[in-house]
Amino acid sequence: MSFILTAIGVLLLLAALAAVGFGLFMGMDPKNRDAGHFFAVWWVPGVAAASGVLMRDVVTFAVGALCFLVAGAVFALQEGALRKPGVKRTRGGRGTSGKTKGKTKDENRAAS
Repeated sequence: MSFILTAIGVLLLLAALAAVGFGLFMGMDPKNRDAGHFFAVWWVPGVAAASGVLMRDVVTFAVGALCFLVAGAVFALQEGALRKPGVKRTRGGRGTSGKTKGKTKDENRAAS
């Protein structure tokens, strides 16, 4: 029984550490930086829970599992808030093409 519990603890610990590493890897990409950091932070209590199983400490496992569940709920609720536009646009257009509705910039200025 002791060997099985140790094996389960080691597998959980490796999976949690891999998830933290994956979250940090996601955090390096500018497009999903916030989501990656939240994912990595979410799995830190998972590492604590896995180490509680590995050390056969019920209190460490319970606190780590509870924190993991709370962090997972926050991560799920924050998912919609993380999707924000990368660039704020102003009311005016970009004006990079030089033409607006078939006219050049000079013609538009003259028409104004």
